[in-house]
Amino acid sequence: MAAQSKLLETPPLVLDYHNGPVLSGPEPIKIYLVLYGRFSKSDKATITDFLSSFSPAAAKSSSTVAKWWSLTQKYTDSKGQGVAQSLVLAKQATDRKYSLGKSLKKSDIATLVASSIRSKAFPSDPRSIYLVLTAADVSVQGFCQNTCGEHLYTFPGSSTGGAMLPYAWVGNSETQCPGFCAWPYAKPQFGPQEVLTAPNGVGVDGMIITIAKVLAGAATNPFGTAYYQGEQTFALEAAGACSSSYGPGSYPGYPGQLSVDPSSKASYNVEGVNRRKFLVPWIWNPATLSCAGQP
Repeated sequence: MAAQSKLLETPPLVLDYHNGPVLSGPEPIKIYLVLYGRFSKSDKATITDFLSSFSPAAAKSSSTVAKWWSLTQKYTDSKGQGVAQSLVLAKQATDRKYSLGKSLKKSDIATLVASSIRSKAFPSDPRSIYLVLTAADVSVQGFCQNTCGEHLYTFPGSSTGGAMLPYAWVGNSETQCPGFCAWPYAKPQFGPQEVLTAPNGVGVDGMIITIAKVLAGAATNPFGTAYYQGEQTFALEAAGACSSSYGPGSYPGYPGQLSVDPSSKASYNVEGVNRRKFLVPWIWNPATLSCAGQP
């Protein structure tokens, strides 16, 4: 029986390195943010505070968001350099008039990125991540059906300054599919019905979870040629490999042991600037072949 049990053991997950570039080096990764549609002041402040929690200054403070991000240092390129250990929110642009409408195709996200470069709102920088966030009243192809957000890259062309540019998109699921994209802050369609209190709001905290996931994926696998397991189109990546794991003891349907704010009763696992509380997915640590929240 012992020999048979050994044969049935699941092999450890390994995110293979496919020899492509990662966003490595000593300089921070720049984030160029596009807010598409109408966002409340409180949601914009939450998003800005989260993205500011990765900065070099935050990394030297008590920001555990920055400590969480330090796990990406384990993902090294062909020269042995790890992912950059900080991100900075370089510039923001807003599109409150829904220039492409309220029902977007996936290709429209790339169009928004290219438009921001053509208009000189943002520079063309292949070592940056262009992050497009869509408001709660915007539907995006595939949103709520099989994804809450994703990272991709543009092909080189005149509209991108001749460069391949990493970009990402995340939708706000507050009214469309909170149980799918904002769990554990909203009831899923199936499974355990207990939900946790969100520190900043169900919709925006669902966005934060996915923003964290796509940033980690874009940094460790920006062009689909670095760290992943499986087929490129359905690949497991740094944070995606630890889906639904947010704390010790997690398992499907249970996020794990989380911190709870004594006054608001909100559950969280990291803190950022302005004493903000956030929930981020754990990251696969290639050194230990296990999911982790911090080193």
